[in-house]
Amino acid sequence: MEDHQYNLKQIDLAYELTKYVNEDYFEYIYRGYFSENITENILNLNNAKFVNESEISAYKNKISYFLIESLQNVIRHQDTVENNSISSEGLLVIQKTNNSVYLTTANVIRNENIPVLDSYLKKIKNLSPDELKVEYQKILLDGVISEKGGGGLGIITMARRTDGHIHYDFKKINDKFSYYYYQIQLIFSDKKSNENVFELISLDRLSKFHELLNTENILLNFNGSFAFQNLESLLPIIESHSIGGKPTKQKIFDLTVKLIRNIVDFADDFADDADSGKRNSRGVYLLSKKNGKLYLTAGNLILNEKMNVLGNKIKLINNTQKESLTKIRDYLNEFFKFDLTKKPDINLIDMRLKNDCNKIKYVFKTVNKKTSYFILQLVIN
Repeated sequence: MEDHQYNLKQIDLAYELTKYVNEDYFEYIYRGYFSENITENILNLNNAKFVNESEISAYKNKISYFLIESLQNVIRHQDTVENNSISSEGLLVIQKTNNSVYLTTANVIRNENIPVLDSYLKKIKNLSPDELKVEYQKILLDGVISEKGGGGLGIITMARRTDGHIHYDFKKINDKFSYYYYQIQLIFSDKKSNENVFELISLDRLSKFHELLNTENILLNFNGSFAFQNLESLLPIIESHSIGGKPTKQKIFDLTVKLIRNIVDFADDFADDADSGKRNSRGVYLLSKKNGKLYLTAGNLILNEKMNVLGNKIKLINNTQKESLTKIRDYLNEFFKFDLTKKPDINLIDMRLKNDCNKIKYVFKTVNKKTSYFILQLVIN
């Protein structure tokens, strides 16, 4: 009974996060440990999000540069927690408004290291463009390298190239540690921002969202346009988490592919990729870990008229024995091998077969008279 309640709680959380994400212009959220070897994969995953947006595609390289610098900033300044008393995973958030892209990072820092960093950041924020240039050259000439490496060059470079549009904050966790939040704004349009934007992207609001992710141990939250051909970038990111051995991680990746395939195939608000001819669909994917179980949850918008048919399909799949399901899947694979439009049904069957025949959890959340959120969840022991 307890597991059943928690499943529903996670599904409700996915719905709440979906609304939160849409409201706060979230494009991508990653919570986990940052290292050099996953930076490229995060970069690839995010590059795909802006390719088809004509207004922002010209700034893709600039966004990539600042994303790399932001991740390096986390790697330089994150401190090690000796035990599991606090959530020490870092955070990356990308938000897009009608005229800017905001990159926000968070990592654990020792309280004793805050005064020096705080003083340095205040100094950088108050320098003029000419003064920033002088400070940059001074560090290069003096060859002063900080204990964390980089000598502050990354922060100065970001401040110079964003015309000083940087923000930071420290949120105390306990007597030893705090979260260090760092945000840069990249302006790509002369349009005026909505007056509510600054509240939505504020570090105070993001820190509350971070707290929610920590409480529910959300390891990965991806929101936005899913291009199926870019899924390979997800595997190394999934592998970076402490969620079991290689077979478990491969199983999670296989099921994640099925879930995201479901978004691509079933979502009703989608855009065609003009370059590849492939379909991108908007949705939400969550990977969470709690009480010895892993929860893979995905959601997308569908038309209300499709709910009954889709719900009945999942009920039928959940109530069919493994041997019969295997025969049905093999038959459908053979019968529809030249007709990919029928693949969604096979993906649903595979979700159950590849997850030890555990039943598929699903919920429809009505949005309005026309659409609802269709949320699926797979639970892995």
